[in-house]
Amino acid sequence: MACQPSGSRRGATVLFASGADLQSINPLLTIHPLARQVQRYLLLTTLARYDSALVPRPYLARSWEWSDDRRRLAFHLESAVHWHDGAPTTAGDVEWTLRAARDPVTGYPRSSELAGLESVAALDDSTLLLRFTTPQPRFPDVLTDLAILPAHLLDTVPHDRLRQAA
Repeated sequence: MACQPSGSRRGATVLFASGADLQSINPLLTIHPLARQVQRYLLLTTLARYDSALVPRPYLARSWEWSDDRRRLAFHLESAVHWHDGAPTTAGDVEWTLRAARDPVTGYPRSSELAGLESVAALDDSTLLLRFTTPQPRFPDVLTDLAILPAHLLDTVPHDRLRQAA
């Protein structure tokens, strides 16, 4: 579309030209940096993003707060975000994504960064609670990188079969 003399709209379609194969649209399985950028910025969303000063800012999360001991991190999610099929994006999606990322059979490339994550719990559709084994000195970088996936479409797929999932 960008090469056309006038950018006419064709509906809800995004055209993206790349010199690399995306491998997969599943961020749990992708290692290529360009593919990961497409996942984070075009196809899916992360809990937070870094601003120009490299400060984590809310994205899917509208806010968060740490417990005084920095071992619990509560997220409050945007409630108006929906998947392509109209289903709402919920804390359950984030919980499913983080559990799948922590499961060794999934093969998530950054799973070691989640080793200190003791538990993940969706308290309701828009509230997520993360518990860590030790106090966290800063916001976990992995939460700005791991794009959230739709649990309602993937929760029946065993984690070791995600590479073959449609």
